[in-house]
Amino acid sequence: MILIVDANVVISALIRNSKSRELLTISPFVLYSPDTLLESIEKYKEEFIQRSELSDKDFETLLSFILEKITIVNQQEYKSKLEQAQDIIGHIDIGDVDYIALALSVKNDGIWSDDAHFQKQDKIKVYQTEDIVRLIEKDFK
Repeated sequence: MILIVDANVVISALIRNSKSRELLTISPFVLYSPDTLLESIEKYKEEFIQRSELSDKDFETLLSFILEKITIVNQQEYKSKLEQAQDIIGHIDIGDVDYIALALSVKNDGIWSDDAHFQKQDKIKVYQTEDIVRLIEKDFK
């Protein structure tokens, strides 16, 4: 399965020992995210470190480990789909445009996000973390 990973999933994994963290670290899926993910993490990095209660070093180690599982795609690679993505989700949440554009640009099965905004569009399938858990459990039964 190929999924576009939303920032909220990655941030959740960074700030607490959550199901998102577990899934990102063991995921059998191919994962992509736009380069705006890195910008979001960098912008709020100190806040995330504080909320995670991890040392700077442990946070950096965790971040590196998670990012090893995700292919980061430069906006140049999906910029031809930004206008279409803007039409799909820009009126709902401008911050989600890059994720939709990336989903329109690469072969994938949907977006992994717990952001309710993605549920308000119907062009790209959206999987919440609980859906990912069910998919993985189904594969191991």
